[in-house]
Amino acid sequence: MDQVFCRWFKTSWTWEGREEGAETRLELEGVTLGRWLDHPLVTTEVRPQDDLLVEWTAWQHGEVTLCVPCAMDAEADCWPFDPLAATFHALTCWDEQAGRVALDEHGRPRSFPEAWLSLKETVRGFGQVMSASQQPRWPWADIMWHAIAGQGLPAQPLVCDWTFDVDVAFKHKGRSRLKSWLLQVRDFGLGRWATVQERFKVNCGWIQDPYDTYDWLLEHHRGEQVTFHVLAATRNRPYDVGLDPAGTALPHMVEALARRPKVVVRWHPGWRALEDPNVAQAEQARLKAWPGMRCDEVRTHFLRGCPGELWRQWVGMGIAVDSSLGWAHDVGFRAGTSRDFMAFDVLDNKVIPLELQPMVAMDEAMRGKLGWSAPEAEQQLTDLLEIVATVGGGWRMCWHNTSVSDTEAWAGWKSTYVGIARKARSKSVG
Repeated sequence: MDQVFCRWFKTSWTWEGREEGAETRLELEGVTLGRWLDHPLVTTEVRPQDDLLVEWTAWQHGEVTLCVPCAMDAEADCWPFDPLAATFHALTCWDEQAGRVALDEHGRPRSFPEAWLSLKETVRGFGQVMSASQQPRWPWADIMWHAIAGQGLPAQPLVCDWTFDVDVAFKHKGRSRLKSWLLQVRDFGLGRWATVQERFKVNCGWIQDPYDTYDWLLEHHRGEQVTFHVLAATRNRPYDVGLDPAGTALPHMVEALARRPKVVVRWHPGWRALEDPNVAQAEQARLKAWPGMRCDEVRTHFLRGCPGELWRQWVGMGIAVDSSLGWAHDVGFRAGTSRDFMAFDVLDNKVIPLELQPMVAMDEAMRGKLGWSAPEAEQQLTDLLEIVATVGGGWRMCWHNTSVSDTEAWAGWKSTYVGIARKARSKSVG
């Protein structure tokens, strides 16, 4: 309730005469908005590994039709589910913690949870229609609460947060002379003439490094806060392949970016850091010496990490903010909401001091996993943006310095970023 009414709707709430297994009635300014039977998910100290049956049901409220978890048998004048339990189910990524999601080789959800994929109904919201199996693309918990209470509460404006991941800071710059020379020899031998010429011109200062898009990004977002998540992991092919953190180029770049107005530079834990907590601790300890690097705010490389387990690890390491919560194989909202929220430890049954910042889409998921063209991605994001703006949520994407370079596989994607950023900015409070 604190999460929904205090943090999201900026209002207060009170319980009156609540007992386990009882019925809950939601009132706003003396008007009853709805009634439901309490689901065991929120009335007992159950854990995801316990064999608790969570059933799903269709729910229609005004022009909104959703499929929601935590269905309850109820009388005709009660809702067929518990919205508080459904919200808890979403924000804890309950199905993921219960192991009901197929994982890829990086330990990330390969698809939406099995419970969603089995749904056959059609869902509707704000003029859009889709199969319920695709509902995890929507901020469905936001839509649900907007339908329940949004009309009686102050309107919430769209909030934009511009974030970028930096896996490979530069295509050619930042390497030692020996390293650059060896790369030239290799590429010459392989017949990569264009790359050889490009590297030579970059190192001579005749042209800009293709991945050095930082000035363009900051100019495009002049007056707005921009956050960079910088990978600074020890080289570990084929996943951690950025610049050597033991060199000078990467820490100098971090310091230079952090000195720019309204720029935040965060830690981007490497692939191996998510395999071994000792590696994560060593990586964090090294980066604490870098001026400008915020080592208590993260987004994981490849969006790796298991909800619950990783959240507890972060708290133990002093991490205060994690913005890794997004689908790696699709778009949409992994925890059912576009709004920031505090993590909940289902093992100790308490809120923990870690703010989770959901993201709507990662560039590589759209181009690679979904196979969308740049124009198709912009249209899909525009549809999602309309819903997020209607419920007054948050708009946070994961792009890379490389994906706005307009080179190689990312040719044409810079205009997609510009287009969707312009549309989001036009709907936000600035």
